[in-house]
Amino acid sequence: METVKDRLEIPQQYQWSLEAMYATDEDWETEFAACKKEVAADPFAPYRGHLGEGAALLAKLYAQEQVLSERIYRLHMYAHTKNDQDTRVAKYQAMMAQIEALGAQYGEKGSFIEPELLALPEQTLQSYLKSPELADYRHGLDDLLRSKPHVLSAESEALLASLSDSLGGARKIFGQLTNADFDFGSFTIDGQEYAVSSGRYGLLMRNPDERVRKAAYESMYDTFLAHKNALAAMYATSVTKDIAVARAKRFPTTRAARLFSDHIPETVYDALVEGVRKNVSHLHRYLELRRKVLKLSGVRMYDKYVALAELPDNDYPFEQGFALVQKGLSSLGDEYVSILNKAREERWIDVFENPGKRSGAYSTGFYGTRPYILLNYQGNFDSVSTLAHELGHSVHSYLATQAQPPQYSGYSIFLAEIASTVNETLLINHLLDQTTDKQVRAALLNEQIDSLTGTIYRQTMFAEFEYLAHKMVEEGTALTHESLCEMYGDLNRYYHGSAYVDDERASAEWSRIPHFYGAYYVFKYATGMSAALVFADRIRKEGAPAIDKYLDFLRSGSSDYPLAVLQKAGLDMTDPGIVTQALSIYGNLVEELESLLV
Repeated sequence: METVKDRLEIPQQYQWSLEAMYATDEDWETEFAACKKEVAADPFAPYRGHLGEGAALLAKLYAQEQVLSERIYRLHMYAHTKNDQDTRVAKYQAMMAQIEALGAQYGEKGSFIEPELLALPEQTLQSYLKSPELADYRHGLDDLLRSKPHVLSAESEALLASLSDSLGGARKIFGQLTNADFDFGSFTIDGQEYAVSSGRYGLLMRNPDERVRKAAYESMYDTFLAHKNALAAMYATSVTKDIAVARAKRFPTTRAARLFSDHIPETVYDALVEGVRKNVSHLHRYLELRRKVLKLSGVRMYDKYVALAELPDNDYPFEQGFALVQKGLSSLGDEYVSILNKAREERWIDVFENPGKRSGAYSTGFYGTRPYILLNYQGNFDSVSTLAHELGHSVHSYLATQAQPPQYSGYSIFLAEIASTVNETLLINHLLDQTTDKQVRAALLNEQIDSLTGTIYRQTMFAEFEYLAHKMVEEGTALTHESLCEMYGDLNRYYHGSAYVDDERASAEWSRIPHFYGAYYVFKYATGMSAALVFADRIRKEGAPAIDKYLDFLRSGSSDYPLAVLQKAGLDMTDPGIVTQALSIYGNLVEELESLLV
């Protein structure tokens, strides 16, 4: 077994270029001391109480805030990435603690800005919106003005802020129970012992031995069922809290409150559910195919994730994997490929695992730095796909930063997964174009279908569940373990069709989904994946015109509201037809996989 190399043994070309932020840790410490001194002096004191004195003064405040924010963000980015490359180093843990504390102090100094602006007369804010001096901040001011009806008195806002830790108690307790206190046990099959944990569960569900999958499933869900009443009470508390906060903020429902920040009308949520329900037959067909291939009388919860076809054991050294990604994304044009080259040449990517390095993968960075990608590259196809995914995020950030002023160089969570998913889709499409091998094609199709199933169908089912749960409480009905399981079981059976066999454990799946403690979030996965599929399909079929629209979408950042950004790129997410188009692509993939396996 190959050992994990110490970081000092990994060539520099495979390590991210953090020296582009600060040449040395000592330079970071010098800049930190300077920023700490500036924050302590309260740089915004001259503006407090004076924001109604004209657009020129507010523009000056924004400019000063932007400069200091960039310095503090860069300090945080350096400490964060240094800490993640070796989480064992006390020095970098301390740097993270220092910059987080400074960030909190800085936030406190500027916390008066939005409340003071919102307290100004309507005509003053309207004049600021029209002012040439504030033209670069117009969208942000419009968004601020939009929130005015939902901002409480200073005392009430302060009270809500002071209660934030308590209001998040259900989520915190759920995490503590499921991550630290629950023991999911182990089992033995054919002399081999299998330990069950949250981390290992996904791998066990992909085990080709049905006995292993079934035993792991029972161990996991029996633990949750043993605490069913406490978990139901916990979730009911979370829902009640959501409703109370929404009503306090003068929203009619929790859903309206949660969609407000992205300026997403509730019709988008409804369009997603409508589009998925109209096309649920594609999922039914896939479950029936899964039943036939696995030779089952019916597909149970623990049969949904095992692969129907496996890719050959190919090894992709990083250079080969990166070249494969470039080829897969070459249809996006020379500019896109040149940015990928820049990612290599400027060392945006920290490639290999080393002792102490944070697990998983991510893309990070902001307008004042390069994009940075953390990988733990293993040389398999999953690593190549992850590379394509994270490069999607990084190129999105790069293009938005190049095209937008700092205040609009980020992008909403509602849009965040589109670029990464487009990259994954284009990569798989490229590989499918390059092979006629039935086994390889089947494995690639299976992987793509399972990803789409989990992101569009499953997350939409989750979205329906949390809507129904909140609606029940909003209408005065209490949530219990029995009522939640009944509701979830009905959705399970509807979404999965006649090939699926439900049971008590499957109907209690809601009790182990942490996303439900952050209400009305999961639907963004489904809308993002739907948009990405349509983008990738148009790029493939239409070429240059579709590519130009897509790249303009990436450049848009947060210069407008998320739906408007997508509409400019030709996608109207209020139309169920977008989801229908995405699921038509899904149906074609299922049809081809069926032709290869049956």
